[in-house]
Amino acid sequence: MIVSYTIEFGIKVGLTIAITSSLTLLALDLFLYGNKDVNTYFQSDLALSAMFIVVAWILGFYVKMEQKHIRELKEFANIDGLTEIYNHRYFHEIFKIKCDECIEKNVPISLIMLDIDYFKIYNDMYGHQQGDQVLREISAILKGNVRKNDIVCRYGGEEFCVILPGINQEETNKIANNLREMIYSYQFEGMMHMPNSHITVSLGISELYGANDNIKNIVSRADDALYRAKFFRKNRVEIYSSIFDDFSKVDKENSTIDENIKSVKSLISIINSRDRYTYNHIERVVYYCQIFAESINLSQDDKKKLIYGAYLHDLGKINVSKEILISENKLTKDEWEEMKRHPSESADIIRQIGGMESIAQLVVQHHEKYDGSGYPKGIQGEDINYLSRMLTIADSFDAMTNKRPYQEKKTFEEAFCEIERCKGTHFDPDLSDKFIEAIKNMQ
Repeated sequence: MIVSYTIEFGIKVGLTIAITSSLTLLALDLFLYGNKDVNTYFQSDLALSAMFIVVAWILGFYVKMEQKHIRELKEFANIDGLTEIYNHRYFHEIFKIKCDECIEKNVPISLIMLDIDYFKIYNDMYGHQQGDQVLREISAILKGNVRKNDIVCRYGGEEFCVILPGINQEETNKIANNLREMIYSYQFEGMMHMPNSHITVSLGISELYGANDNIKNIVSRADDALYRAKFFRKNRVEIYSSIFDDFSKVDKENSTIDENIKSVKSLISIINSRDRYTYNHIERVVYYCQIFAESINLSQDDKKKLIYGAYLHDLGKINVSKEILISENKLTKDEWEEMKRHPSESADIIRQIGGMESIAQLVVQHHEKYDGSGYPKGIQGEDINYLSRMLTIADSFDAMTNKRPYQEKKTFEEAFCEIERCKGTHFDPDLSDKFIEAIKNMQ
């Protein structure tokens, strides 16, 4: 029993059982055979008791060493050798545990995903050894500027994760921005040759949505937010949001919208399954429209309409063949004619959604051009819906700044120049200037 319990539970339990057994045995000897001049049983059992204690101590000592060795091995398995923070394997293991704990306590838990901007450029310029030093320094910054119970992990390559139990994504945003600013202001070797003369990071934030949520979804949402942060000029923090989550929040008073939200989600999900570019494009155009509307102090009613229009402007692509949507070649005349039908078909679908009828005109005109050379009606100038003219600029800007098989990706500055060039022909001149100013000023 002493051997078994010592191996199973360690030296303290082993010694406790050994001492307890010895005292019990010796007490019985004294009680039962105390009248004899020489108690041979006591003498024998005294030696046996000493053996109990020695066996428990020696065996317990080696068990303690073994347990320490196992803990060290586990630490080595959980620690990233380069940065000395937790690794990708441990992240998934501990994140599941922390999520379960927070669900049980009914408290939030959030996740930050962080990626170093232009890290490949730095590695190519200074070599991987110096790049490894940057990773170590950023790891130290992260560990030194989070809360005591937060867990910093290296997710892979130049990506890091921070698990933040007990706070929601709005509170996490403050911590994330502090981390971003700390890294931005840190004096890394060779940073003067990087874009903006600094080494910067982009960060995405998400949080647990409840007991029915899972780790895979949280990580995916944080990754989507990180993608947006890197796309929108980098060196920024993005809290996860999606067209599905935001759609019903735009107009909480419109109960008809809520009743039809499921059908809209289904349609957009179908578009996503057929053409991932269109889905991501919709989210970015919504974002640009929000910035645009706020910068020119658009009325609340017009802002709602513009955002709805941005959400729904490409619904008609559900009727465009998948081969055309994902084609890597320039479209033929017939294929282009099929593609050109999508504004009208988007409007036809929208008219069937209760409470959205007023958005149809906005959407049907989003490919009209200021000089009248657009489609489907070829209307021009002030005859084009004002919000459609705003949507046209945001839609075109995103198309220009994302790579398509038949079109080279432009930088933001190149896209601004193209909008300037097309003022009065493709775009409303006044709105073009306001859009460029809004995007340049976005933080």
